[in-house]
Amino acid sequence: MFSVGIDLIEIDRIKHAMKHKAFLEKTFGEAEYLELKERKFAPQSIAVNFCAKEAFLKSLGKGLGSLKLSEIELLRRKNGQPYLKLSGKTLEFAEKEKLHFSVSATHTQKYASVVILAYRCK
Repeated sequence: MFSVGIDLIEIDRIKHAMKHKAFLEKTFGEAEYLELKERKFAPQSIAVNFCAKEAFLKSLGKGLGSLKLSEIELLRRKNGQPYLKLSGKTLEFAEKEKLHFSVSATHTQKYASVVILAYRCK
């Protein structure tokens, strides 16, 4: 079993959302927030991370509000490779379903996009 989720967002939309402090606090998990802080809360990085949450939900066939966004964290390895860190009920669901995820993320000056492949290992 595998499925794909993709999301594309205008970075200006995220810049607008960033004006509300609650957006950052409610949307991003602790480790993710710290990584974004290290990146000086660059709108492109925040947009990519938000895209990852939506692409993740789409890969599961779920919509916004079905899982806590802060339980879906997009982090980066030392070499820059993105990966997902799940927690709470989201992690429990993924483990129960034996799901693993592969992430591809990119952005330009105007847009951010993420593709997530969800697959089951036996």
